[in-house]
Amino acid sequence: MESAKNFRLIVIVVLFTFSSCGAIIKSYIRKDTENVPVGFGKEKTTLVVVVDRRSYGNKIDKIFKENYSGEYVFVTTEELNRKYGDTAKYQYVLHDDISISSSKVTTITTDRSTGISTRSTETRSAASRSFHIWDRKTRKIHDTGVSSGTSWKTILKAYLQKLDTERKKNQDR
Repeated sequence: MESAKNFRLIVIVVLFTFSSCGAIIKSYIRKDTENVPVGFGKEKTTLVVVVDRRSYGNKIDKIFKENYSGEYVFVTTEELNRKYGDTAKYQYVLHDDISISSSKVTTITTDRSTGISTRSTETRSAASRSFHIWDRKTRKIHDTGVSSGTSWKTILKAYLQKLDTERKKNQDR
């Protein structure tokens, strides 16, 4: 009986942690005024999304369809300047930023019965992803300001929703 209560408590804590992380990401992106280009959507333009891996493109295609109603096109880095060099039509480029860090971690374990300690060192790595829009006319980068290894989809969804809202607002002016 006691273990069932503990299990429920752990589940609630885990769910709260994951949902609150998403809420923090969304509120941060919505409050930041620098992460969307000024006048985004005033002129009809196609958002160019750089996708160099097919599997990644399949994942973000669904996110785009659900969260962004403007025109967009997925391109490779190679195609960006070759086919999409017209900055009047393709002014804004969405990129992802991937950060990878590693560190050495030393763990010391002591056997209480013998008092003997053992030491082990291993390298641990972490990766995170963020997004930014590059305004090719002004040459300014507009960053989300947040990154995550596990919640990158939440970051992209929130950013696309904000871009879409700003695009629609500027389109009506």
